[in-house]
Amino acid sequence: MVHSKKGKMVIIMGPMFSGKTSRLIEYLEREMIAGRNISLFKPRIDSRYSESEVVTHKGIRLPAVVLDTSQDGVRILRESVMNSQAVGVDEAQFWPLQTELPRVLEEIAFMGKTVYVSVLNRDHKGEPFGGAMELLARADLVESLSAVCAKCGDDAYFTQRVLAGKEVFGEQVKVGGKELYEPRCRSCFVRPSASYPAH
Repeated sequence: MVHSKKGKMVIIMGPMFSGKTSRLIEYLEREMIAGRNISLFKPRIDSRYSESEVVTHKGIRLPAVVLDTSQDGVRILRESVMNSQAVGVDEAQFWPLQTELPRVLEEIAFMGKTVYVSVLNRDHKGEPFGGAMELLARADLVESLSAVCAKCGDDAYFTQRVLAGKEVFGEQVKVGGKELYEPRCRSCFVRPSASYPAH
């Protein structure tokens, strides 16, 4: 089958508050202006601002299909994009690596579709998150965004979990916003150690 458009996969990565979702929506709006059909997906676990829309921290929103972060959710995603020329996935780190989301998204790109994915680069302990690293390996283009360090104002590439202003550590997945996370540069980022209690 001959496609009129070459597929590609664009990964938008960075810490929280770096504008990943804003960039994702901007790309999809450009696709719509160009007259292309789009599909946008978000994980059910992320209901911070809306149950049925992808919403930026600034309140910009776009309707989305809500999926479970399971293999079944990935199957539904794959089946839902047949009539779309561009596909967006927000917060891809919430899908565990075993769901094969990176492989399926690359397969969609091989179908001649443009795939845009926003993904958190690291968890709050500074470790790779979910399938983020495999997404990068399969991408045609990677945009690495930075935020502004909450401590010193430098470029921030880390996401720090905080509680009442103090760094805390715990389970990898804990959905939250400014009340629970802040961007940090490498110098201001605090890594877990025995001196920090788990929460």
